[in-house]
Amino acid sequence: MNPASGRLWLSAVVLLALVFASLPAGHAQEFVSTVPGQVAAAMHVQQWSQILWGLVSTQTGTETPSFGEPVLNPDGSVSQSFRTADGTAATLTAWPDGSAQLDIILPDGTTQTVLQSVPDFDGISVTTIDWTVTSSDGLSVEYTSIVDDRGTVFEIADDITQLLGSSVLPDGITQDFDVLTADGLTDVLSTQSDGSVFTLSVPLALPKFLLPDFSQVAVGTYTGPGANVQFMLTPTPRHPDRWAALLADLGGGITGTFSLNSDFSGFGQLTESDQEGEVLLALLSWAQDGDTHLYLLSGTDRHMGPAGASLDYLQHRWLTLTALLGPAPGVGLTLIRPDRLRRSPRPPVGPLRRPGTRGGSLRPPPSDRTAAQR
Repeated sequence: MNPASGRLWLSAVVLLALVFASLPAGHAQEFVSTVPGQVAAAMHVQQWSQILWGLVSTQTGTETPSFGEPVLNPDGSVSQSFRTADGTAATLTAWPDGSAQLDIILPDGTTQTVLQSVPDFDGISVTTIDWTVTSSDGLSVEYTSIVDDRGTVFEIADDITQLLGSSVLPDGITQDFDVLTADGLTDVLSTQSDGSVFTLSVPLALPKFLLPDFSQVAVGTYTGPGANVQFMLTPTPRHPDRWAALLADLGGGITGTFSLNSDFSGFGQLTESDQEGEVLLALLSWAQDGDTHLYLLSGTDRHMGPAGASLDYLQHRWLTLTALLGPAPGVGLTLIRPDRLRRSPRPPVGPLRRPGTRGGSLRPPPSDRTAAQR
């Protein structure tokens, strides 16, 4: 923190101390209890942003992404290696039957192995693939992807894609998830065995709908014991190409307005609105790893953490093929797409679920979305 920012932060804390004396102790405890849920929401946003789109890597990585040349192996498989902006190294091997293996080495040395089954094609437009992820730190994930290509095999923009599965942490805590992408929108529903539920609804960018459209508002919710958070993610004039602000409604007239850094750490203020106007309650900051400080109006710095198992899921997050193979600035997407190389007929399956309104009451009305995304 530079000297000017430090003086501004200190002045704000002093201002809080002057106001705090007028707040009853019970009221102070009421808004303090909302903080872990708010930070948990931010941790889940970071987790799923990396799982689905690799946003943490692309926004904080300092390397130029690189792609090796495809190599034909003696068994007929084709391998290709690549390296992402944050230093993650991976090798994708695809076999003639359409199955594949992805071997990943994360920057911290953790390894993950992703296995893709032989794609099952219904003979019309729907392809089903089973995926397993195992990690050297004890994480395991199983999920199924169901892709309806709408009869246009090599056109991604009109696909309907659903990911259904669960992850299990080394200590046995589980996370069930349902991720649906259709009509330019991705909806995430994540239910944890600690009783918490996280949702996120993200408009995607034209023309391919591969990455979030940061010019539009993304919305979500986090609910758990003692927590009921609704939030919005938006860009700012200074940072129009990423989510740079998180606006939260914590219930009871308490709201949070936070700046969001490129690594998904954040800082800002909690306020309360009543008939007489808006009252500043506290300053709040959290680090990328969830380390949280609440600066109370009394000048006290309270050290806290996120609610539930949100931090555990963040520390043991896994990566999808999409997150690693997504387009990077200045790099062509030359990697193998094994899910489209070969499709085997299978009995027809039922229609995919269409996206709902799981993003919560903060979700913009249809009139605020582009015609291409409706």
